[in-house]
This record gives sequence, structure tokens and C-alpha cells, in this order.
Amino acid sequence: MAISDPGAHAADPTVPSSQPAFWVSCALGALGVLLILIGLIVREDVVFVIGAGAGAVSLIAALVWRSDLVSTWRRDHPRA
Repeated sequence: MAISDPGAHAADPTVPSSQPAFWVSCALGALGVLLILIGLIVREDVVFVIGAGAGAVSLIAALVWRSDLVSTWRRDHPRA
């Protein structure tokens, strides 16, 4: 289901473009990888640590998005 679908809900966690946590995770993950690589190339510990921090925040944002997916699934599939 694409976000342009008339039946798509704006906060549907199965549509990545509607979830800020998904985009934060992607952006910080990419930034973290870039900073880690730059830190390794130029042998700068501060840049490396900032990259690792960005990666950690990226993982937390991914967990938030996953939590939204699970809660939506549980809401849509109640136990019998």
C-alpha cells in the first residue's frame, strides 16, 4: 500500500514514508556509517565516536518504529 493510496492511513506504520522514526533511523544510520569511515580514515577518535553515537540513536529509532509496527499488528489481530 503506497502512501498515495486513498485507503492509506497517514500514521500507518507499515508505510515507511509515514513514520518519522523510520526516516530518523535511516538518516542517522547513514550519517553514522559515514562518520565512522571518515574517523577511521583520518584517525580521528572524536569523529569515530560521534559516528558510533549516531548509529546508536539510529538503532533506538528503528526500535521505536518496530514497536509501532507490533502495536498496530496486535491492534489489528486481537487474540481470540
